[in-house]
Amino acid sequence: MREKQLSSITRNGTNHVSLNLTLVHEALRNWYWFAMSLALCIGGALIFLRYASPEYKVTASLLIRDDSRGADFGDAALLESLGLSTVESSVDNEVQVLKSRTLIEKVVSDLQLNVQYYAVGQVKTTEIYDKSPFRLTLLKPEYSGEKSFIYYLTQIGNNRYQLRVNSKSISANFGDTILLPHGPAVLTKTSYQPAHEDKYYIAISAKDAPVKKYSAALTIAATNKMVSVVDLTLNETIPAKGEVIVKQLIDNYLKASIADKNRIADSTLSFIDETLITVSQELTDIEKQIENYRQVNRLTDVEENVRLLLQDAGQYNREEQNQVTRLEIVASLLKYLNENPDHIVPSSLYLNDPQFTSLAQKYNEIQLLKEKTLVAATEKHPLVKTLQVELSSLRADLMTIIASQKRELEVNINSLNRYNATYSSQIDQIPYRQRIFLDYSRQHQIKQELYLFLLKKRVETSISKSSTIPNARIIDAPKSDASPVTPNRQLVLLISGFIGLGVPLATLHLKDVLNGRITGKSEVLLHCNIPVLAEIGHESVKSLLHDNIIAEQFRVLRTNIQFLSLAEKSRTILLTSAVGGEGKSFTATHLSHSFALTGKKVILLELDLRKPRLAANMKLSNGGFTNWIISDEPLSHYIQTSETEKPFAVLTSGPSPPNPAEMLSFPKVQEMMIWLKENYDIIIMDTPPISLVTDARLLSGYADLSLFIVRQRFTHKHQLGYIQEMSDNKQLPGLHLVINDVKALPGYGYGYYDQSKPLSKVLSKIPGFKFLT
Repeated sequence: MREKQLSSITRNGTNHVSLNLTLVHEALRNWYWFAMSLALCIGGALIFLRYASPEYKVTASLLIRDDSRGADFGDAALLESLGLSTVESSVDNEVQVLKSRTLIEKVVSDLQLNVQYYAVGQVKTTEIYDKSPFRLTLLKPEYSGEKSFIYYLTQIGNNRYQLRVNSKSISANFGDTILLPHGPAVLTKTSYQPAHEDKYYIAISAKDAPVKKYSAALTIAATNKMVSVVDLTLNETIPAKGEVIVKQLIDNYLKASIADKNRIADSTLSFIDETLITVSQELTDIEKQIENYRQVNRLTDVEENVRLLLQDAGQYNREEQNQVTRLEIVASLLKYLNENPDHIVPSSLYLNDPQFTSLAQKYNEIQLLKEKTLVAATEKHPLVKTLQVELSSLRADLMTIIASQKRELEVNINSLNRYNATYSSQIDQIPYRQRIFLDYSRQHQIKQELYLFLLKKRVETSISKSSTIPNARIIDAPKSDASPVTPNRQLVLLISGFIGLGVPLATLHLKDVLNGRITGKSEVLLHCNIPVLAEIGHESVKSLLHDNIIAEQFRVLRTNIQFLSLAEKSRTILLTSAVGGEGKSFTATHLSHSFALTGKKVILLELDLRKPRLAANMKLSNGGFTNWIISDEPLSHYIQTSETEKPFAVLTSGPSPPNPAEMLSFPKVQEMMIWLKENYDIIIMDTPPISLVTDARLLSGYADLSLFIVRQRFTHKHQLGYIQEMSDNKQLPGLHLVINDVKALPGYGYGYYDQSKPLSKVLSKIPGFKFLT
C-alpha cells in the first residue's frame, strides 16, 4: 500500500510544468547562449537602424467636386434595371486619372526624377535632394535614353568639375553645356556648400524606372463612398522630395482638369472664329457692292411713297431675315456635326430651343467622360463602348432636331418670300436701280446681324472660359510625418529581441526533439509509469563523502527504499541498467555507503562478471566471487572492507570468467545468498546491463527490490519502453527507477555544505523535491 502511495506521488508530482521544465532547465543551464544571441541580435538591430534609410509618409487630401454624380446620366436607373453596369462616379474616375501613367510621367519629366544625387560616406551612401551642392539639368529630357549611368563628380577648384563614368571623363566649368549619353545637360552649383572631403555621384536612370517606382509607391483612394475626398499617400526616404512630388502631381492634375473644362469653350470659340471670318468676308463684299452701286447709280434718299410701301414690307423682311439667320446657323451646326463626330457641340449658339440645348449639354458631358475614361482604358472597354452607343444615339437625336428645324425654317422662308413677292409687285413702278439697291441693303442687314450675334457669343464664351475653375480643391497640402514609417524602431528592436531569445530556445528545443535520449524525470514519466525513487546529480569527483549534495540525494534514495517497508529481515537490492555506462556501479557504491551510515551491516556484491570495475575504483584486491565459486574456501575469506568513513563489506567479482552466466547458475550462488542474508542487513547486488545479457534475470530471484538505473542524456528513450515491458511482465521484483547524472541548474549549488546557503533553501529550488524529504 505504501509502495503504491509513493508510486502515485512520483508520477503525479507537478504535471502542469513537466513538459516545459526540462526545456527551462536546459535554457537556464545554457544562459550564456541566450545572452550572446540577444546581444548579437540587438546589436545587429541597432546597426541596421543606424544605417537603414528611413521612409517618411507624405499625405495630402483633395476634395473632388462630384457635380455629375446621380445627375449626368438619366438612363442610369434603366441600365441598372437591365443588369448593365452604370458609369462610375466622377470620384472613381478622378482617382484613376490621378493614378494614370501619363500624369506620373509628366511629374517625372517636370522634376527630372530620373536624376538622383548621392553622398558617399564611410559606411553608407545616402541620397540627397535639397542639400545637394550640385544640380544637373537635362536640356532635352525626352532624350533621356533607356540605359542608366552613374557619374562620379570631382570638383576642381571653385568653378570647374570632372565627371567620370566607366573609363571616360568629362571636364567642364559649372554652367557649361555638356553632352551626355542622355543628351545635352548643364551642371550648376547650389547654395549648399560641400566639405572638402565629401564625395558625390549623380545617377541618371531611364525615365521608365522612376515612373514604375512612383506608380507603385503612390497610393490614391477615396476616403469612403459617402464623401468625395481623395487621400494621396507616398512613402519617400527624403521628406522634402516626397512633398514636392505629391505637390507637383496635384498641380498637374488641377491644370489638366482646367484644360479639360476649357476644351468646350475652345471648341465653341474655334467654331465662332471660323464663322466670323466667313461672315466678315461676306459683309465686306456686300458693303463694297452697295458702295459701288450707289457710286455708279448716284442713288439718293427713297421717296416718301417708297418709304411707306417699304414700311409695310419691312415687317416681313425682318421676319425673313431672322429665319434666314437661324437657317444659316442650323446649316452650319449640321455641317459641323457631320464633319466632327467626336468633337464637342457648341450648344450656346442655337437660339430659343431648350430641347437642343439640353441634348447638346448632355452630349458634351458624355463626350468628356469618354475621353477621361480612355485615359485608363481602351476603345474595347465595355464602359467606352456603352458611352459610344449613347453618344451615337444623342448625335442622331441632335441631327434629327436640326434637320426638322431646317425644314421648318425653309417652309417659313418660302412663305415669307411669297409675301415679299406681293409687296415687290406693288413697287414695280419704283425705278429698277432703287429696287436693286434695296436687295443689297437687305443682304447687308442680314450679314450684319449675324456678325454682331457671333461677336456677342464670342465675348460670352471668352468670359466663361476665363472663369473656369478646376473640379478639385486642396484640403490638406502635402506634408510628411515627423517620424519615419519604416523602419519602426520599437518593432525592429522587439523582433530582434524575440529572435535573440527564440533562436537559442528553438535550437535547444530542436536539439531535444532530435535527441533520442532522456532529459529528465518529466520525460521518463511521459514514456513509462514506473515509480522514480530518486534523482542523483552529476558528480565530477568520485568520492564517498557524507556532506555533499550527492550524499544527501542518496539519503533520499535510502529513505524512499525504507519507505517501501520491506520485511525486517535482510533486504536484497538488485541494481541493473539497459546498457553500460549508466552509473549502476556508482549508484551501488554510494547507496551501500549511505546504508552503512545508518549502522546497518551492508555488503556490496559486484556480480557484473563481464566488466568488473569495483575493485579498481575502490582500490581493493581483485580476488572475489569467481575465485570463491571455484574454490573450497569459505565466502568470508574473500569479503573485503571498504576504505570509507563508515566501512561496509564488499565482495568483488574477481577475474572475468569465460562463462559468467553459467557461473551465476551454480548451486553455490544460492548457498551464498542464504549465508549473506543471515549475516547482513542490506545486500546490494551490482549486476550487468539486463538488455545485453541474462545475468541480472538469473539473480532477480534473490532480490527483494530492483533498481533500474537510467542516466540523463545517455539512456535512449526507446529503452524506457523495454523497462516498462519488464515491469508489466514482472521480470524484476519491485522494479523502481533511479535517474542518474542529473545536471544541476544555474544557481543551484552546495550552499549548505560550503556554509554559504542553508540546505533547505538549496533543496527547495528543486521542483518536486519536498515530497521526498
